[in-house]
Amino acid sequence: MSSNQHANQGETAHDFMGVLPQQALVELSEIQQVQSFLDGELIHQRGDHGDGLSIVLSGAVKMGNYGNDGRYFLSKLLLPGESFGEFVVFADLPRTHTAEAVGDTQLGYVSGSVLKQALTNSPALAHALLVSLSKRLHQSLETIDDLKRLPLAGRLAKLLLLIARETQKHKAVAISQEQIAAQLGVSRISISKSLKQLSQLGFVKTGYQTIYLTSPDKLAAWVAQQSQTLVLN
Repeated sequence: MSSNQHANQGETAHDFMGVLPQQALVELSEIQQVQSFLDGELIHQRGDHGDGLSIVLSGAVKMGNYGNDGRYFLSKLLLPGESFGEFVVFADLPRTHTAEAVGDTQLGYVSGSVLKQALTNSPALAHALLVSLSKRLHQSLETIDDLKRLPLAGRLAKLLLLIARETQKHKAVAISQEQIAAQLGVSRISISKSLKQLSQLGFVKTGYQTIYLTSPDKLAAWVAQQSQTLVLN
């Protein structure tokens, strides 16, 4: 990979949940094969088996699944610096989601055997991957807990705050109601009702494919109050 590509990764890889640190990306760049995908091109399907780790170098990858009725459920949008494929490498598990390119996308692919050798040679790289996986597991467990306990408005608020933090756009989240509905697995009408509720509370304003957070701190405090649980000592 060229030095310009490294610089671009450094500019785009903000504090995303599960993003790999710059040093890990540099180490992986020495052993990866670059793969290119066009917008909307299939990368892999749910149920496929694989043998490698993929790192998003440019563009983006959407992870989701299609229901029997053709409805699409978005689980995660992976941005530069994020990786996928750890399950197939370390646990020989099938793919859990269908992956598709969003925009012209480049991936760095590292085969399982090459990756395992690199992790043996570089404890720092192994630690970076463990931290990345731990963050994503933590987020997944939070999401499962939210599904059990939080009303939709609370889950929506947490999602907006997370996206705002990840993109460093603290008061403007560039996302459509359709995209929110797909990510939360609900209807657009339900999202519209929840946005109206948050708007009436004075937390958000809606615009064209953008949600404006009028008071992020107050919204975060409201979410924390909604999320309160008993802490066992």
